[in-house]
Amino acid sequence: MNSTTEVLSSTRARQNPGQDPATVWEPLAGLAEAAAATASGSTTVAINRGFDRKARERARALRQLLDERGVRATEITPAPDSEELLADSSVDSVINLVGTGSWQPYRLAAKERAALLAPRPEEGEPGESLRRDVIAMNRQDSRRDAALSRVVVLPENATEGSLTLNRGGEPLSIPGGQVAITLHEGQLDVRIEGPDYSEQHFTADRLSLETHGGPHRLIRDEMPIAEFEGSLDFVCEREGLVVRSV
Repeated sequence: MNSTTEVLSSTRARQNPGQDPATVWEPLAGLAEAAAATASGSTTVAINRGFDRKARERARALRQLLDERGVRATEITPAPDSEELLADSSVDSVINLVGTGSWQPYRLAAKERAALLAPRPEEGEPGESLRRDVIAMNRQDSRRDAALSRVVVLPENATEGSLTLNRGGEPLSIPGGQVAITLHEGQLDVRIEGPDYSEQHFTADRLSLETHGGPHRLIRDEMPIAEFEGSLDFVCEREGLVVRSV
């Protein structure tokens, strides 16, 4: 037995004498190795898990495997505000223990500019590997967010709110306006309309948006986020999401 193996084995014995965490679920050891390969002492691995008992057990075992390798990890769930646990962390990878049924791990990886590591499926099934563009969003307080496919901003009351869009230094104000942003061939695909403003459609590399008057609603990937007031900068981030099966 080499020295590295001895250290890992002794650490496991101290932390969980009843079971080797690598045996809880076969893909965990490979996921831990892949995450450790890119981690540093100042970064964190985000473990995206569900709520059921099996999900908690797998996440706990994975966290133990990462700890053995000197890697910090934080568990994230679909619960509201769970991502705030990463507010003061630099994330270099997100591990998807939720599966392909949820977009949260994908969006979180894009938001953090981190690789998404997915468990390799059973033998004979194709692994998940992709690179795709995303919509990067930066708020006026410099907080970053990302959407995988679509962002909508619309007023709670069209008679009170208005939008100002800025594309390449050209401001456009729309009373009661709303905007929908998707992606098309490496650019933002923008559609705007208002009560007294017929729908317009254009593409842009970047777009700035500012709300005025009453509160607005921000919808990201078909999920309403919250009331929104202020400004947002949008840009198409090429290959902003990278997924690897390990």
